[in-house]
Amino acid sequence: MLTVSNLSSGYGKLKVLYDLSIDVPEKELTVVVGPNGAGKTTLLCSIMNIANVFSGEILLQDSSIKGIPTHNLAQKGISYVPQMGNVFAELTVMDNLHMAGYMLSKSEAKDKAEQMTEIFPVLKKFIHRLAGTLSGGERRMLAIAMGLMKNPKLMLLDELSTDLAPIIAERVMMEVARMRDELGITILMVEQMAKRALEIGDTAYLLVSGEVKYSGDASALLHEPELCSMYLGIKHSSDKGKEFELSVMDEGSEDN
Repeated sequence: MLTVSNLSSGYGKLKVLYDLSIDVPEKELTVVVGPNGAGKTTLLCSIMNIANVFSGEILLQDSSIKGIPTHNLAQKGISYVPQMGNVFAELTVMDNLHMAGYMLSKSEAKDKAEQMTEIFPVLKKFIHRLAGTLSGGERRMLAIAMGLMKNPKLMLLDELSTDLAPIIAERVMMEVARMRDELGITILMVEQMAKRALEIGDTAYLLVSGEVKYSGDASALLHEPELCSMYLGIKHSSDKGKEFELSVMDEGSEDN
Protein backbone atom coordinates (compact mmCIF):
# COMPACT_ATOMS: atom_id res chain seq x y z
CA MET A 1 0.00 0.00 0.00
CA LEU A 2 2.73 2.47 1.02
CA THR A 3 6.46 2.41 0.35
CA VAL A 4 8.89 4.94 1.81
CA SER A 5 12.37 4.65 0.30
CA ASN A 6 15.61 6.31 1.46
CA LEU A 7 13.71 9.17 3.06
CA SER A 8 15.60 12.10 4.57
CA SER A 9 13.34 14.78 5.99
CA GLY A 10 12.86 17.31 8.77
CA TYR A 11 11.86 20.91 9.40
CA GLY A 12 13.50 23.94 7.86
CA LYS A 13 17.14 22.95 7.47
CA LEU A 14 17.03 20.51 10.41
CA LYS A 15 17.22 16.88 9.31
CA VAL A 16 15.32 14.46 11.56
CA LEU A 17 15.08 11.29 9.43
CA TYR A 18 18.11 9.78 7.71
CA ASP A 19 17.80 7.48 4.68
CA LEU A 20 14.75 5.76 6.16
CA SER A 21 12.85 3.02 4.33
CA ILE A 22 9.61 1.26 5.36
CA ASP A 23 6.88 -0.79 3.68
CA VAL A 24 3.24 -0.80 4.77
CA PRO A 25 1.47 -3.93 3.45
CA GLU A 26 -2.16 -3.69 2.42
CA LYS A 27 -4.78 -4.53 5.07
CA GLU A 28 -2.14 -4.87 7.79
CA LEU A 29 -1.27 -2.88 10.91
CA THR A 30 2.27 -1.52 10.71
CA VAL A 31 3.61 -0.14 13.98
CA VAL A 32 6.39 2.42 14.42
CA VAL A 33 7.87 2.60 17.92
CA GLY A 34 10.89 4.23 19.49
CA PRO A 35 12.00 6.69 22.16
CA ASN A 36 10.93 10.33 22.27
CA GLY A 37 12.71 12.37 19.63
CA ALA A 38 13.26 9.36 17.35
CA GLY A 39 11.40 10.92 14.42
CA LYS A 40 8.20 8.87 14.51
CA THR A 41 5.81 11.78 14.11
CA THR A 42 8.14 13.34 11.54
CA LEU A 43 7.68 10.21 9.42
CA LEU A 44 3.91 10.76 9.33
CA CYS A 45 4.37 14.47 8.68
CA SER A 46 6.70 13.66 5.80
CA ILE A 47 4.10 11.38 4.22
CA MET A 48 1.48 14.12 4.64
CA ASN A 49 3.80 16.79 3.15
CA ILE A 50 3.88 18.72 6.43
CA ALA A 51 7.61 18.17 7.04
CA ASN A 52 10.30 19.03 4.49
CA VAL A 53 11.42 16.07 2.37
CA PHE A 54 15.06 16.51 1.35
CA SER A 55 15.49 13.25 -0.55
CA GLY A 56 13.90 9.87 -1.07
CA GLU A 57 10.59 8.66 -2.41
CA ILE A 58 7.08 8.08 -1.02
CA LEU A 59 4.80 5.80 -3.04
CA LEU A 60 1.13 5.05 -2.53
CA GLN A 61 0.28 1.90 -4.48
CA ASP A 62 3.35 2.47 -6.67
CA SER A 63 2.46 6.10 -7.48
CA SER A 64 4.59 8.93 -6.06
CA ILE A 65 2.84 11.21 -3.59
CA LYS A 66 5.93 13.17 -2.58
CA GLY A 67 5.20 16.88 -2.63
CA ILE A 68 1.46 16.53 -3.19
CA PRO A 69 -0.42 19.18 -1.14
CA THR A 70 -1.75 17.81 2.14
CA HIS A 71 -5.40 18.50 1.35
CA ASN A 72 -5.10 16.54 -1.91
CA LEU A 73 -3.78 13.45 -0.13
CA ALA A 74 -7.23 12.85 1.37
CA GLN A 75 -8.61 12.57 -2.15
CA LYS A 76 -6.03 9.87 -2.81
CA GLY A 77 -7.29 7.85 0.13
CA ILE A 78 -4.97 8.82 2.99
CA SER A 79 -6.51 9.74 6.32
CA TYR A 80 -4.30 11.29 9.05
CA VAL A 81 -5.30 11.34 12.72
CA PRO A 82 -2.80 13.59 14.53
CA GLN A 83 -1.79 13.21 18.15
CA MET A 84 -3.50 16.38 19.39
CA GLY A 85 -6.06 18.84 18.04
CA ASN A 86 -7.84 16.11 16.12
CA VAL A 87 -11.46 17.14 16.83
CA PHE A 88 -13.43 20.41 16.71
CA ALA A 89 -14.08 20.96 20.42
CA GLU A 90 -16.86 23.54 19.96
CA LEU A 91 -18.87 21.40 17.53
CA THR A 92 -21.10 18.46 18.38
CA VAL A 93 -20.05 14.88 17.69
CA MET A 94 -22.42 14.76 14.70
CA ASP A 95 -21.10 18.05 13.32
CA ASN A 96 -17.54 16.75 13.66
CA LEU A 97 -18.45 13.69 11.61
CA HIS A 98 -20.11 15.81 8.94
CA MET A 99 -17.10 18.13 8.81
CA ALA A 100 -14.87 15.12 8.24
CA GLY A 101 -17.12 13.96 5.41
CA TYR A 102 -16.81 17.22 3.48
CA MET A 103 -15.85 15.34 0.30
CA LEU A 104 -19.09 13.33 0.38
CA SER A 105 -22.55 14.39 -0.71
CA LYS A 106 -24.99 15.32 2.07
CA SER A 107 -26.79 11.99 1.83
CA GLU A 108 -23.51 10.05 1.73
CA ALA A 109 -22.17 11.98 4.73
CA LYS A 110 -25.37 11.28 6.68
CA ASP A 111 -25.23 7.56 5.90
CA LYS A 112 -21.52 7.39 6.71
CA ALA A 113 -22.01 9.24 10.02
CA GLU A 114 -24.71 6.74 11.00
CA GLN A 115 -22.33 3.92 10.13
CA MET A 116 -19.68 5.45 12.40
CA THR A 117 -22.12 5.49 15.33
CA GLU A 118 -22.73 1.79 14.77
CA ILE A 119 -19.00 1.05 14.67
CA PHE A 120 -18.40 3.24 17.74
CA PRO A 121 -21.56 2.98 19.90
CA VAL A 122 -20.16 5.42 22.47
CA LEU A 123 -20.47 8.18 19.86
CA LYS A 124 -24.15 7.42 19.35
CA LYS A 125 -24.72 7.98 23.05
CA PHE A 126 -23.16 11.45 22.88
CA ILE A 127 -24.07 12.38 19.32
CA HIS A 128 -25.40 15.84 20.25
CA ARG A 129 -22.77 16.71 22.84
CA LEU A 130 -19.93 19.11 22.16
CA ALA A 131 -16.73 17.21 21.36
CA GLY A 132 -14.86 19.28 23.93
CA THR A 133 -16.97 17.77 26.73
CA LEU A 134 -16.02 14.17 25.86
CA SER A 135 -13.44 12.20 27.80
CA GLY A 136 -9.99 11.65 26.30
CA GLY A 137 -10.86 8.14 25.15
CA GLU A 138 -14.15 9.27 23.62
CA ARG A 139 -12.38 12.05 21.72
CA ARG A 140 -9.91 9.48 20.34
CA MET A 141 -12.83 7.34 19.15
CA LEU A 142 -14.35 10.40 17.49
CA ALA A 143 -11.04 11.28 15.84
CA ILE A 144 -10.74 7.74 14.43
CA ALA A 145 -14.36 7.86 13.22
CA MET A 146 -13.65 11.19 11.51
CA GLY A 147 -10.72 9.58 9.76
CA LEU A 148 -12.93 6.72 8.58
CA MET A 149 -15.52 9.17 7.21
CA LYS A 150 -13.17 9.75 4.28
CA ASN A 151 -13.34 6.10 3.17
CA PRO A 152 -9.54 5.81 3.37
CA LYS A 153 -7.27 3.24 1.79
CA LEU A 154 -4.64 4.09 4.39
CA MET A 155 -4.91 5.54 7.90
CA LEU A 156 -2.00 7.24 9.66
CA LEU A 157 -2.48 7.22 13.44
CA ASP A 158 -0.22 9.30 15.69
CA GLU A 159 0.07 8.42 19.40
CA LEU A 160 -3.60 7.66 20.10
CA SER A 161 -2.84 6.57 23.68
CA THR A 162 -1.31 9.91 24.73
CA ASP A 163 -2.59 11.07 28.15
CA LEU A 164 -5.11 8.21 28.41
CA ALA A 165 -5.56 5.95 31.42
CA PRO A 166 -4.25 2.43 30.68
CA ILE A 167 -7.71 0.86 30.57
CA ILE A 168 -8.93 3.49 28.09
CA ALA A 169 -5.76 3.23 26.01
CA GLU A 170 -6.32 -0.53 25.80
CA ARG A 171 -9.83 0.08 24.52
CA VAL A 172 -8.50 2.39 21.82
CA MET A 173 -5.88 -0.20 20.80
CA MET A 174 -8.60 -2.83 20.45
CA GLU A 175 -10.59 -0.51 18.19
CA VAL A 176 -7.51 -0.05 15.98
CA ALA A 177 -7.09 -3.81 15.69
CA ARG A 178 -10.79 -4.16 14.87
CA MET A 179 -10.48 -1.62 12.06
CA ARG A 180 -7.86 -3.84 10.46
CA ASP A 181 -9.62 -7.13 11.12
CA GLU A 182 -13.24 -6.20 10.36
CA LEU A 183 -12.97 -3.22 8.01
CA GLY A 184 -9.80 -4.23 6.17
CA ILE A 185 -8.20 -0.82 6.67
CA THR A 186 -4.46 -0.50 6.09
CA ILE A 187 -2.93 1.26 9.10
CA LEU A 188 0.42 2.90 9.85
CA MET A 189 0.47 3.64 13.58
CA VAL A 190 3.01 5.56 15.61
CA GLU A 191 2.61 4.63 19.26
CA GLN A 192 4.30 5.23 22.63
CA MET A 193 2.38 2.35 24.25
CA ALA A 194 4.96 0.12 22.63
CA LYS A 195 4.27 -3.26 24.22
CA ARG A 196 0.56 -3.29 23.41
CA ALA A 197 1.12 -1.87 19.93
CA LEU A 198 3.63 -4.63 19.16
CA GLU A 199 1.20 -7.27 20.44
CA ILE A 200 -1.55 -6.23 18.01
CA GLY A 201 0.66 -5.15 15.10
CA ASP A 202 1.72 -7.19 12.08
CA THR A 203 4.99 -5.47 11.12
CA ALA A 204 7.11 -3.19 13.31
CA TYR A 205 9.82 -0.61 12.82
CA LEU A 206 11.96 0.65 15.68
CA LEU A 207 13.19 4.20 15.07
CA VAL A 208 16.14 5.61 16.98
CA SER A 209 17.59 9.05 16.20
CA GLY A 210 15.93 9.10 12.79
CA GLU A 211 17.15 5.68 11.68
CA VAL A 212 15.60 2.20 11.59
CA LYS A 213 17.15 -0.10 14.21
CA TYR A 214 14.70 -2.99 13.71
CA SER A 215 12.25 -4.03 11.00
CA GLY A 216 10.25 -7.23 10.92
CA ASP A 217 7.53 -9.11 12.73
CA ALA A 218 5.94 -6.94 15.43
CA SER A 219 5.63 -9.60 18.11
CA ALA A 220 9.21 -10.78 17.47
CA LEU A 221 10.53 -7.38 18.58
CA LEU A 222 9.18 -8.15 22.06
CA HIS A 223 11.69 -11.00 22.19
CA GLU A 224 14.67 -8.71 21.57
CA PRO A 225 15.61 -7.90 25.20
CA GLU A 226 18.44 -5.50 24.40
CA LEU A 227 16.42 -3.37 21.97
CA CYS A 228 13.31 -3.40 24.18
CA SER A 229 15.18 -2.44 27.32
CA MET A 230 17.40 0.19 25.73
CA TYR A 231 14.86 1.97 23.53
CA LEU A 232 11.32 1.05 24.61
CA GLY A 233 11.49 0.68 28.39
CA ILE A 234 10.30 -2.93 28.11
CA LYS A 235 12.44 -5.02 30.45
CA HIS A 236 12.81 -8.78 30.47
CA SER A 237 11.48 -10.33 33.65
CA SER A 238 14.02 -12.00 35.91
CA ASP A 239 11.67 -14.98 35.82
CA LYS A 240 12.39 -16.61 32.44
CA GLY A 241 8.92 -18.12 32.40
CA LYS A 242 7.30 -14.69 32.24
CA GLU A 243 6.73 -12.35 29.34
CA PHE A 244 8.34 -8.94 29.07
CA GLU A 245 6.91 -6.32 31.37
CA LEU A 246 6.63 -2.59 30.80
CA SER A 247 8.87 -0.44 32.94
CA VAL A 248 8.07 3.08 34.07
CA MET A 249 8.54 5.42 31.11
CA ASP A 250 8.33 9.13 30.49
CA GLU A 251 5.04 9.36 28.59
CA GLY A 252 5.18 13.08 27.92
CA SER A 253 3.61 14.43 24.74
CA GLU A 254 6.91 15.66 23.31
CA ASP A 255 7.17 15.24 19.50
CA ASN A 256 8.32 11.73 18.69
